Amino acid sequence: MSGKKEKAPAEEQVPAVAELEQLLSAMEERVARLLSAVQGSAAENGRLRAALEETAAERDRLKAELTDSREGAVHVAELNERLSRMSVEREEVRARIERLVKSLEEPAAEV
Repeated sequence: MSGKKEKAPAEEQVPAVAELEQLLSAMEERVARLLSAVQGSAAENGRLRAALEETAAERDRLKAELTDSREGAVHVAELNERLSRMSVEREEVRARIERLVKSLEEPAAEV
């Protein structure tokens, strides 16, 4: 009987070892897949960070361009206002010159 008792635990250990090996093999596969997923995620994260930096640089460039455009628009508005004032002033000067010419022609006609 003692021989049978010794065989029984040995026979039970063989399936248990095989079961543990299968379990460990399955866990190794899962760990390998997880590692692959983590590496893929890390690579994607790197690409996204690079894209984010490019986007931030583009945003800053566009922001500076917008600021320049706004400053340019203010400058154009100032120039248009100045041009308008000068146009009015030119008309006033033209009217004065016409009056002066007219006044100079009148005494010459009387003489």
